[in-house]
Amino acid sequence: MKILAIATSLLTMAASAFAQQAKPVWELDKNGIDPKATMGKVELKNGTVKLDGTNAFSLPVDILGKQKDFTIEFDVKPPADAKSGHNITLVSNTDEKRKTGIKLRYHPPSYDCAWIYTNDYQTVEYRGFLRKKPHKITIISKDSQLMMFRDGMLLASTGDFKPSSQPLIFGSIENKPTRPYELSNIKVYRQAAFPTGFDKDADQMVYYGGDQYFMQRVKLKNPKLPRILIIGDSISGGYRGFITKYYKGKANVDYWMIGYRSMNGKNSQMERALKGVLSNGPYNVVTFNFGLHYWTHKGRMPEDKLIPWMTKIVKLIKKESPQTTFIWIRTTPWRTTPETGLPSLNNKNNETIIKYNKVVDQIMQKNNVPEVDLYTIATKKLGTIRSGSKDAVHWPSPVSSIFADEIIKEINKRLPNK
Repeated sequence: MKILAIATSLLTMAASAFAQQAKPVWELDKNGIDPKATMGKVELKNGTVKLDGTNAFSLPVDILGKQKDFTIEFDVKPPADAKSGHNITLVSNTDEKRKTGIKLRYHPPSYDCAWIYTNDYQTVEYRGFLRKKPHKITIISKDSQLMMFRDGMLLASTGDFKPSSQPLIFGSIENKPTRPYELSNIKVYRQAAFPTGFDKDADQMVYYGGDQYFMQRVKLKNPKLPRILIIGDSISGGYRGFITKYYKGKANVDYWMIGYRSMNGKNSQMERALKGVLSNGPYNVVTFNFGLHYWTHKGRMPEDKLIPWMTKIVKLIKKESPQTTFIWIRTTPWRTTPETGLPSLNNKNNETIIKYNKVVDQIMQKNNVPEVDLYTIATKKLGTIRSGSKDAVHWPSPVSSIFADEIIKEINKRLPNK
């Protein structure tokens, strides 16, 4: 009980740490919940409402005013014993038919991930969101751009969203219930009330979402600088920070960590995603790779589909962005690590990577796409892997830095002189 009291006290302090003495237009503690605006069984006890995927309550459509500037804040306490569970929407006014509004959706442990939707497209995926303890969540709209804070710290910013005609709803009715999440101190303001000390002018990556994709874009403070886009799987998550740091003040670097998108059929998910991402350009240079997400998963890219699908992708991106130089990043190895000793590359997944890399080399050469050979670099760095590591694909930061250096060399060859 003492620990809970301390946590509650900290949240109260965070709530008072707002720059403006803004007055809420609605408060859970003062206004309560309209019984006519509930779905399922909703109970308000001691200023707390529990949401578990079987219940929800709504506030009037006009509660957010014109939806240009507003703030939604609440304390959320996840179930202490939750180890897994089902998705639940904490707050939303999304209109799925008209593609408008916002949504904060949460996936419980062990995934522990927040998803922000704008205009019914997933825009943000933030891991480690609730961390099994109470938090104050603040959602702020400033000029129809969304920002999400946890305990006063900015987690994500998004691009523009369109006003919704739907009411503001806390909770959701799911196919399967989850353990109850306790929401308290819910307040709604018709202005952007930023936490004290927040620097609105600080460098921030902005999340944008569309059909089959969500990505990060740098704010274009100097649009005359060259633009670079990094497309990749989780390996790129290791080296992209070094690339961004190198080009600070020299180029604007955007990022898309690609997940699995089907390549089956005409106008496939992958094709729509690539078109959407490239529409955020134009870019001078794009580096791309998604081998580990496709080649080592059964059925995602069968060997007989490798040539036609990769050829289609190369032709598509060149057509969508003809002024861009595309650089293919060769897929890195798959390791098998014994309980003790150095890792080995003698395994079926790595055999597939070797074979597919060679085939894709020919496709890239045929289409005049330069490459960066991270595979060979990685094979010389097996000694950096911790003995007994169960991670088969990722590399320590010093190796990611070497990856970045090689990619930067190729990018620099293709950037404008000025």
